Amino acid sequence: MEENGHAVNPQQIVEHVWYKRPTLDEGRVSFTWVKLTNDENVTSMFWEHNMFQWIDMRVKLLRSTEDIIKSLIPPEDRH
Repeated sequence: MEENGHAVNPQQIVEHVWYKRPTLDEGRVSFTWVKLTNDENVTSMFWEHNMFQWIDMRVKLLRSTEDIIKSLIPPEDRH
């Protein structure tokens, strides 16, 4: 993520990311929370998104949302 000349290292912001993986069993859909740990998980998540057309995600942040947003906005542009 890079915007306004500020590079952000995702490892300084996000600790964990999970998504709900859909499973079809005898015509019933159930969901299991899966932690994204590698590119294969991400590929799988977007492939499943093509089938179900939504992605339900949970993210554990290392800092507050407000602190993260402030770090993306240059001090001279903060109001």
